[in-house]
Amino acid sequence: MSRRPGARSAAISRRPAVTSAPPISRAAGVAPARSLRRTAAALAAAALLSAPALAACASGTDAMTGLARTTTNTANGAVGTIDLRNVYVAGPVRAGEDAQVISALFNGGSQADELVSVSSPDAAGGAPGSPATLPPAGGQIYIANGSAPSLTGLKKDLPVGSATKVTFTFAKAGAVTLDVPVEEPLPGASGTPTATPSASATPTATPPAATSATPSAGSTATPTAGSTATPTVGTSATSTAG
Repeated sequence: MSRRPGARSAAISRRPAVTSAPPISRAAGVAPARSLRRTAAALAAAALLSAPALAACASGTDAMTGLARTTTNTANGAVGTIDLRNVYVAGPVRAGEDAQVISALFNGGSQADELVSVSSPDAAGGAPGSPATLPPAGGQIYIANGSAPSLTGLKKDLPVGSATKVTFTFAKAGAVTLDVPVEEPLPGASGTPTATPSASATPTATPPAATSATPSAGSTATPTAGSTATPTVGTSATSTAG
């Protein structure tokens, strides 16, 4: 049987061509594991680098005044180089009484300043805190323990929730007037001075009382030379010749 020319080549050509499978593409939005690890490491490094910056935010005035932050309803202000933070009147206070003004004052200048006076139209007078001097790059925190500035001889009742105008006058920075709320002081800023415990005394050792030995019955007492021994009942005494 004769083959037609080109028959074999035609049969071979009918076989499907074998081609390599196209590479499987990664699903959109799915990052490789190595890329995820790199991203996590970058985020951790960024957190470590930002930690000192966050800590720095708590330094300076905020760190100091945070100690006097006993209530959320307070007044803030500034005059010259002096910052006034967390200011409120410790109440309630009745007419004729004195009211303490709780505050935290910070001197951001290069020279010391002094709180000269505190006054209010609702009080007959006022007195600065003690100590009244604000050191440079420092300050004072006044709480209701007797050291705070005070408004003396109130002309009206100041219930909790009310407010009064208070003017702070400084020797160098000048004066500033704030609308100061009246709030009840929380524990730690009470109007009663807290007693400072005295140092405990070191106990002295008490020597034990001396006890005299009583010879038991049947024992022999031996006196020293030159002495006369008196025998105890039931005992024999041996004396040494003098």
